[in-house]
Amino acid sequence: MQSSRLFPLAAAVLLSLASAGALAQNAPAPTDSVRVSVSSPHRVTPEEALQIEQHYLLSNEQILVVRQDNMHFFGRLSDKNSRHEKAEVELYPQAPGVFVTRRGASFAFSDAGERVVIDDAQVLPGLRMSADSRSAMRLDGATSVRLVSR
Repeated sequence: MQSSRLFPLAAAVLLSLASAGALAQNAPAPTDSVRVSVSSPHRVTPEEALQIEQHYLLSNEQILVVRQDNMHFFGRLSDKNSRHEKAEVELYPQAPGVFVTRRGASFAFSDAGERVVIDDAQVLPGLRMSADSRSAMRLDGATSVRLVSR
């Protein structure tokens, strides 16, 4: 007899847990998160790939190393005098000379690959900024780090 009383209670608990899980999956994303489409609507031409696949000295004195592997592009920040490898991130082509990362950094290459501007660089692994570096404020009040090649 006791097991027949527990069955409706157990069913009710499982149903409420399933409903809570469904609500959590359908909940809107937190407002402080960045949603980036990582699809690649742009196909990089071999000429464009050759132009951007190089080393860039950046305004924070780090070096951006861009490499290609089987039509996938990767960027890595490194220090001039350090032999330590930093983590690299995949760069997804969005338009000619424009790439984004999963975490929201954007790369704009110009002048036949001689110049790059990186917006929202604060999300890149291995970023080093001096204490006197200035950050720009975005409209939503968050800080954004912009790096440019020299």
